Amino acid sequence: MILRVLRKLLKAKGKTQLSGIEVEQSRKIANVRIHVERVIGNIRQEYSILSATQPIDFVCSNETVTTLDKIVYVSCGLINMCDSVVPFD
Repeated sequence: MILRVLRKLLKAKGKTQLSGIEVEQSRKIANVRIHVERVIGNIRQEYSILSATQPIDFVCSNETVTTLDKIVYVSCGLINMCDSVVPFD
């Protein structure tokens, strides 16, 4: 659903102004994007291995899931166990 909305908003570039519904959809997408970027920042700050340059062995592997994928998967799981970045007031 979000991808359809994004495609629609990208097509609307030739228009002078978005409709009210499109403005609201765009605002909702921007709000979610802010939280996603904050979580990614938290992951990089908490786990410095994700901010550093990785050896090629972490990316290339004969396995279906690479070492780097496993590191990211575990890091994201641990961050999900922390307090939420979205205030629930």
